[in-house]
Amino acid sequence: MKKVFIGLILSLISFCAFGQTTIIYNAQGKVIGGSHIKTKPGDSIRIIDPGTKNYYVLDAPHIYITAYDKNGKKLWKTDPYMDGQMGEYRTKRPIIVDFKFVKESFSSTKVETISIVYDNTEFGYVNLNTGRYSSMGRD
Repeated sequence: MKKVFIGLILSLISFCAFGQTTIIYNAQGKVIGGSHIKTKPGDSIRIIDPGTKNYYVLDAPHIYITAYDKNGKKLWKTDPYMDGQMGEYRTKRPIIVDFKFVKESFSSTKVETISIVYDNTEFGYVNLNTGRYSSMGRD
């Protein structure tokens, strides 16, 4: 039993060290878990831009992102999956499982954006001013 436990610990350490993505599917082929999942549907998530005090809400089903100014006026609403016309990949309708502010790293200006990751491992950035989604690929 000790050997099995030690083997599991070593596997976990090597997994973390190499940063591989693990994806777990159910019997119907739907993504139900994995190392890339940071949040799960059920509750909305709100993040606040400390500079502008604008806030961005990911709805409870983790489909839509809505931006509001500091007074609560809606600025834009987007469904990045549909707006980005990504198409089906690994699951019929992916949901957002990671949602946070980051400085994007694909242009020379390095602007603040919202980074999102879907349960099917597609990922990209949402522009804070326009809500436009820029897909950065699939894992």
